[in-house]
This record gives sequence, C-alpha cells and structure tokens, in this order.
Amino acid sequence: MAGKYINILLAGLLTILLLACSDDRDSLSGQASGDPLLTFNMTRAGGDIVSNTLVYLFDGDGGDAGRFNQKVQGVTYAPDRLSMTVAAGTWDIALVTANTDFSGGLIQPMRSAAREDLKMWETRTSGGTLPSMPELRTASIDGQLVIGGQDNSVSGITILSRNVALVKVVIADAGGLDVNGTHNFELKDVPTTLNWEGGLFPTAKNPRVSSVPMTGTFRVKDSTSLPGHQRSDTLYFVIPAHKGNDYLSVNPKDTTGSHMKVSVDLACEGGTRFKKTDVVIPRVPRVNGILLVRLLVGGKLDVTADVLGWEDVELNADLSQTQLYTDKASVGLSHKDTLYVNTNASDFTVDYPTGGWITSVRKIADNGVEITANVDTYVDGQPRSSYITVKANNVTKKIPVTQRPDEGTITVDNKRLVFCPNLHENRQVAITSTGGNWKFLTTNPRKAAANVQGGNAGISNVNFTRSSVAYNKTLDEGHLVYGDTLVIVKNVMTLDTDTIRLVNCYIYVDNDNTIDAVAPQGEATQAVTNSQDVIVYGGTKMIENFNPQQTWIHDISWDPIGQILSFTTDRNTGNANPEDDDEPRSGTMTFRHASCPDYEVTANVYQDIIVTIPPFHYFVVKFVWTAGNDVDIAVGFFGNHLSGNGSNNALYDGVTVGWQQNAPSYAAGDGVGRNALKYKNDRLLTWGGDATTKQGETAFFNAPLFENDANSPRKIKMEIYAAWYDNNAPTLPAPMTMSIKAYKDGEMYIGAGKNASDPENNRNFYNRGGTELYSEEHIVSIDKLSTGSSDAKAYKTKYTHVATVTYDRVKHSAKIDVWARQK
Repeated sequence: MAGKYINILLAGLLTILLLACSDDRDSLSGQASGDPLLTFNMTRAGGDIVSNTLVYLFDGDGGDAGRFNQKVQGVTYAPDRLSMTVAAGTWDIALVTANTDFSGGLIQPMRSAAREDLKMWETRTSGGTLPSMPELRTASIDGQLVIGGQDNSVSGITILSRNVALVKVVIADAGGLDVNGTHNFELKDVPTTLNWEGGLFPTAKNPRVSSVPMTGTFRVKDSTSLPGHQRSDTLYFVIPAHKGNDYLSVNPKDTTGSHMKVSVDLACEGGTRFKKTDVVIPRVPRVNGILLVRLLVGGKLDVTADVLGWEDVELNADLSQTQLYTDKASVGLSHKDTLYVNTNASDFTVDYPTGGWITSVRKIADNGVEITANVDTYVDGQPRSSYITVKANNVTKKIPVTQRPDEGTITVDNKRLVFCPNLHENRQVAITSTGGNWKFLTTNPRKAAANVQGGNAGISNVNFTRSSVAYNKTLDEGHLVYGDTLVIVKNVMTLDTDTIRLVNCYIYVDNDNTIDAVAPQGEATQAVTNSQDVIVYGGTKMIENFNPQQTWIHDISWDPIGQILSFTTDRNTGNANPEDDDEPRSGTMTFRHASCPDYEVTANVYQDIIVTIPPFHYFVVKFVWTAGNDVDIAVGFFGNHLSGNGSNNALYDGVTVGWQQNAPSYAAGDGVGRNALKYKNDRLLTWGGDATTKQGETAFFNAPLFENDANSPRKIKMEIYAAWYDNNAPTLPAPMTMSIKAYKDGEMYIGAGKNASDPENNRNFYNRGGTELYSEEHIVSIDKLSTGSSDAKAYKTKYTHVATVTYDRVKHSAKIDVWARQK
C-alpha cells in the first residue's frame, strides 16, 4: 500500500513533499483492496495546524477539470498526521488550515462549480468594524493521479503557505501629541474575499473591498533618547491576500493592484486634534508577507511602506537614519554560504541560535558574513530552517536560513541497471560528484551488491553484481532478492542526491520448473489453464514472446497484475495407439522477460488426466454396497515426512480411523461413538461408524487444519483401505461403490436414521450449509475378507488398498489415484 506523505517546516512557507502508493507486489506489505489510503505526515507542524486541516477534491481532468467534487469525509486526525481514503481518479486537491478553528467562516464550495468562481473566505463586519481574519493557510496539489487496483507512484512538490498578509502600522515619528489622549486609526478599502484558487475575488486587480474600515487605537509615548520625538506601539491586522502564480518569486508580478488607505484622528497637546483621511498607502500587500506601514506626523501626515518577509522582525528605524541592507533577504545553503551587508553604520554584529545545526557565523572581508552548517545531521528530503541576526546601531535584521541540497552536484550516467541470470550478472555506472565526496545511502541492497560504498569528488566507476538465491516459497526469499529497488547516492558536502534503480529480473517456475496444465473433462475437447506457478520479478514484471513446442498448447497470455499465466490445451485423443488417448503427457514452452529481452526461460508443461478437485473444506469418501451386510474401512495419513529429517509426522501420520483402528474414540454428542483423529484441537479425520447392515461407511478429513501448517509437507497423502467382514460376506471379489465428494463451507454432521433405507443414517456424514464442489464414483472390486479385530489391525495386508488421495495444502486441491480393480 500504500499513501501520501507531507513534511512540513514551521515557517512562513511550509514545504510539502508528496508520495502516493497503494498495492505493490514488490513490497512485503501492500494494500490489498479498497480506495488508496492517503497519509499526510505533518511531524513538524503544531497540533493546531494538524487538527484544523480540511481536505477538498476538485476534478483533475476532462471537461470537469477544476470543478468541485467533494469534501473528504472521515479524516482521521493524529497528533502529527492526517489519514483518509479517496476514490481512484485524477484530482486537484485543496488543503485549508489555520492555527485556530476557522471552519465556521469557510464558505463551502458548490458542486460542479469552477474554483476561480467559488468564494472560499469573506471577512464580514462585526460591531460596525471589519475584524482580522485567521492566519489561513492553503495548498493546491493539482493533477494527482490515483489508480485503483494496480501499482501507483505519484510525486510532487507544493507549498502550504499563508493565504493572508499581515499589516503592521506604527507611528514611527511624531511630535506634540498628547501621550494621555486617544489616538484613532482606520484602515480602509481592505480586501475581504478569497476564491478557492487562493486568489482575491473576483480578480486580483479589482478585488472586493470593504466599505467598513478596520480600526485600532495607538498608544503614544515620548522618546527617552531623542527629546521632542514620540513613537507609538504597533497595530496588527490580518487580511486576505492574493496568491498568484508566482507568489514564491522575490519580485512577483501576479499581485493585487488595489491600494488601501489610512485615516487618523490624533489627540494633540492643548486639546486640539490632528485629522487626516484617505491617505493612500504607497505599497500593496503581498501574500504571506508583512506590509509595514510607517506614519510620520509633523504638521502633515507622511505614509511610507515596506513589504517584508513574514519571518522578518520590524525594521526599527532609530531616527538617526541608520541604514542596514543585505544582498539577499534569505539564505539557502547546504554546507556554507556568504551574505554581504551594506550599512552606513561604523560597524555591525552578527549572531545566531547556538546549539542548532548552524555551526558557525563569522564576519569576513568586504562586509561578508560566512555561514557554516552541519551536514552530518541533515535528514534527506527534509529541508530545515533557522536564522541569523545582523545588527547595526539600533537596527536589527533577521535573515532566514534554510539548509537544502545544492542541486546538480551529484549525477549518475545510468539511472537504471537491468540484471538477469547468466547474461547480465554485472553492470557499471559512472558517478560524478562535484564539490564533495559521495556515498550510498542505501547500503548493501538485496537486489545487487556494489564493489564500493563511497568515493571522492570527481568521476567514480562503480560495479554492481547481481544477487541470486535458491528460491524458497516458505521464506519468500525470492521476493527480497529479485525485483526492483532504489539506491540513493549522496554528495556528503552539498547534500544533493541522485537515484539508481536496480532491476534484478528473474522468472521462477514452481514445481521443479513444471506448469500443471488443466485436462479437459467430460465431453470437452479443450481446457483453459490459469496457472500461478510462474512468478516474474523486475521491471514491468512482464513475460512475452511465448513459443510452445507442441501444437496442443496454444493461446498463451500473461497477466502481470495477478501474475497468472493463461493458456489453452487440447484433449489428448487420436493417438496411433488408442490406449494412449487421455493419458498424461508433457510439453514445453519458452518465453522472455520483457525488461531483459535476451533472458529466455523454457518451462515444462504437464497435463494429467487424473481429476483435480477444486479448493475445498471437507473431503468425503463413502462406500456403499448391495451384496453382503458388513464392510470395514481403514483410512489414515501416511508417508508425510517433515522437510529435511525424513521422519514421519507423528502428530497425525500413521494413525487410522475405522473399525478397531488406532484413533481414539470420539463422541460427537449425538450418542454415536466413532473413531476420530484430533489435530490442532479439532477433528482432522473422522469415521462415521461401523455399518453392519449395508448403511454405508464414511470418512472425511477437515482440510483447513492443514492451512499454513509448519509441521506438514506441502503435499499430504491419505490412504484408503476396505475389506468385507465375514458376516454374510459375498463371493469374492465383490463390487462396491466408492463415492467421493468435496464440499466448501458449511458443517459436517452425522445422520439420525438407523437403517440403510433411511436417507441420512447414523453411520454416515453429510454436509449442511455448504456447497458441493465435486463428485465422482468408482465401482471397485474388494477382494479381501476380514475375520476380526486382528485382521483390522493388519489392514495393510488384510484389506484391499483402494485408493490414495494426495492433498496439496498450498493449492488447496486434491487428486485421487484408484488402485483397486474397477468395473
């Protein structure tokens, strides 16, 4: 199985890595059926972000692409992840969350409506003012293909980022204001509405704005360092912001063109008031950014604005006109990078959080700041963030620092190495590492072994040798060694990685390289075989170019999903010697591995006319007769050796049921005593009782008790013996009818009648509630006479050996060989 994995970094932008998988036959744990399970791992997000996340599905292709389909229900919330199932299809997935419960304000989309036409959020007035909205975060995961009933592997990158802007307003410099007075502020023409694509509604250039302002009240205080100057506290407002198609760019173009306005009503010393209305803010807000608005009051109102990263601290101008700039707003590095500082101050200082993954920050020539990071603790695929601070006089700038790979610094010349037996045992790949040494993150992969596990910067030639094991169906060792795997090679200095896929092709044919072909039954002239004896590993898991060596084998096909080889065989008739008609026969077929076309396998095909019974739960053998009154049978499992030690399985082997046999007495609760063999706390083999007046004698075995039985071989043999008792015995040899039935499900019970004429007499077992899968009869000659219990104990010589039943506990089927003479 398989799911989607989301790694989230707690910063203004939360990076999401997506992977999806359902059933994968190359993996040891796969999802067998049902809609694919999606798991959003959010281990770095706060619990409030996780618990508030909602998931919506929009159609991802066709004429309905971009139209709303459904909200995902039944989401399971854990402290660090979300889990859910979705139907197969191509989806545009929308995630919406916030650090507070926002669901009451979210506008639910209408089914079949387009995303850009659907309002997602609209801030509504409350008490005559416009309030701030929650810090809404959204992400779009478009065109994600989920295929039901087969392997899936989908990957992509998206950003779970704020769909809002933070507006910070401060009186940066003023004079003559009453520090004890009331100072009112209004923010006007504020956007209110977002659509389900994360854009301003109805458009970025002409958004819906509120006629009611956002309001706040400043607290003003005098400067202690600069007499005659005043400064206020900061007002904060969270508003909808436009998430355009280039919002991650340093200078995005797809932004709103709508400017907001400010109005102030400030108390002055002496009881007068300073009022200004509808002054335009010169900058527009940016999504996931801070719009810092500074008010300068001195006989007139000047408004300046800057757009800052959300993580930036406020640029605290110290009124002495200190300027502090850096050549980049943030730093992305693997091991080391340099930031350059431009300031009119005489000097500056740098600092960073100690104890983290940033190991060194130091000033170098030309106002450079060298930042060094720890590469040993970096977790691949999980970029991490921190910061450094640069300070000049009273101005401090906080610079985000993200550790991530330097892409393109590690490459391999062959990303797919295909192996197969004898022909391609070894493959070579050239690894080019720039700026640092390299190593394999996947050490000693089971599919193939590399001659080295790491190397130096430059070009390294690496040899891989194919792995091979003797296939063991019990341990499934072949599933571990054959097939596909990924080997990741990493530049240990730049953190960049590349991937090599190892494809270890192998074709396994069960049963000593022999495929059992179904024989036509009854009047049929052909039979179709759907064999699971062939297992194909590696690449597409396809075999092709089928070439049977005999004309009676034809119409061959391969199902790579079910791993089923299908072919048709003709009836074995028309031989030169008629006695050879319908006899067993052998043939061969050859086929090639599609991912390694020069790897060819020749498999034997064996067709046996012996009837193979379909998978069953109960196997019943019954003897009925007309001549004579009394027949005795002996039924037991024999020759079932444990693998490797050659000794019989004493837990049930060699113990027979029947009159005067070795199995202990078993009472079914119906008042009839009979012999039964107990195994795994249940009846394995049961005899119906001694029939002395032609009632018939029955024995059955309980097949499910052999399921996954470590104490038994795969194929288990049961022997059947019978003899006439001397009480009114017929002239020998005498015929009797052996009937064989197989049942699936239900229960076995013994009849209640006491006479042979009763439909269900108390010497025979019957099935209730199940399905009869198979039935056949043989009239056999019983030519042995039993004269008492001593003969019963010597049944192997005193009774007629009637038949052998061989049960295949892996294929859940049985075959019968009849040894007694048949009429």
